[in-house]
Amino acid sequence: MIQIKPNIEQRSNCPCCGTELSPKNVFWQGIHIVLDSKCQGCGSEIIDDLRVGHGVNNYLQVNLIKEEVFAAVAYRKEWLGKPLLNSLQNPQPDKLEIVKEIFKPCNRAIILNCIDHLYGHSLLKLLNAQKHLECNSECGLVVIVPNFLRWMVPDGVAEVWTVPISLKNGQNYYPSFAEFVEEETKRFDEVYVSEAHSHPSQFDITQFTRVPKHNFEEPETRITFIWREDRLLVNRLLFRVLRKLNLRQMALPMQNLKIQQLFEKIRLQVPEAKFAVAGLGTKTKFPEWIEDYRVDSFNEKIEKEICRFYSESRLVIGLHGSNMLLPSGHAGMTIDLIDERWGNFAQDVLYQERDPRMASFRYRFLPYQTKTDTLAFIAAVMVLNWSKFKSQMTADVVNSDVVEY
Repeated sequence: MIQIKPNIEQRSNCPCCGTELSPKNVFWQGIHIVLDSKCQGCGSEIIDDLRVGHGVNNYLQVNLIKEEVFAAVAYRKEWLGKPLLNSLQNPQPDKLEIVKEIFKPCNRAIILNCIDHLYGHSLLKLLNAQKHLECNSECGLVVIVPNFLRWMVPDGVAEVWTVPISLKNGQNYYPSFAEFVEEETKRFDEVYVSEAHSHPSQFDITQFTRVPKHNFEEPETRITFIWREDRLLVNRLLFRVLRKLNLRQMALPMQNLKIQQLFEKIRLQVPEAKFAVAGLGTKTKFPEWIEDYRVDSFNEKIEKEICRFYSESRLVIGLHGSNMLLPSGHAGMTIDLIDERWGNFAQDVLYQERDPRMASFRYRFLPYQTKTDTLAFIAAVMVLNWSKFKSQMTADVVNSDVVEY
């Protein structure tokens, strides 16, 4: 946590001359929480990124007058730095209708800001709430969420501020939001900002969705493919060409056929299994033996229902991306197919297994180019051997004080 009231704890150096900056006040841009700072050495006015979220290790600084962006990591300058500068130069005039819910009073508050322009980032920030509720009970937790995440805010928070900022507008600066937060923080004697780590390690997804995780004791074996239509399980070069020509939908039947072939090969090895597809997009049809739970859009009711379906799946398979977060958090096991995003390894999986040996069995990462025969074999091995594997590992650590089950 970083204190911002009554004192601003963060100290940074001027990117121009190296002199320590003097923060004047906190400025709530949206995704970013920044400090309006003055350099006593060269006189520069610097917008200094608070070290939270992606700024924990890869912070930004902006000189508005000179239109300069400084980044601790070069690629962050393009990805986050320039959009931040652009947003501050182009404030949005919309008056946001922010919903404030107060559940319990507090004088000391921790603010967890979950606004982002990517779904996965927003969700992962929210998962930080559990640690604050368990470890910082002396403070009230105030959660800022976009509308689509309100249903996942866990019980026990002091307040929820729901902001109608869509993902596509997530990088914009709304003065009405900044004014709202500035006014509301006046109610507290002390204010801290959660570091909102980009991928927290300790959480129970059921506290957020209120949906139980997979029960391996259930006799039914369902294998589910997580469908998406903007990133496809087809030849990457072909996909790029079709996307450039705005003909991406031509590849959807190819993906459909590949999934059918995969399921058919798994069924030969696991004949009792049931098969399904779930996810976003309904432009193709599957045969009747494959259950189809795809939708054209998500809302709170649908997301709750689909999480229950994920929890009934012994195994989920899908392409790397935020579409795999909730499925991996609820299903028994996961196969994550990665294209060129190996640098983002494991960022789209919500591990719900504390034993690293069992986690390595339950969560697999494979190249998306993996042949269908190989993928089907691995899926079948996971489904057919989990009980035996778990019993062997459990027997190996009987009476251990190190590993918990």
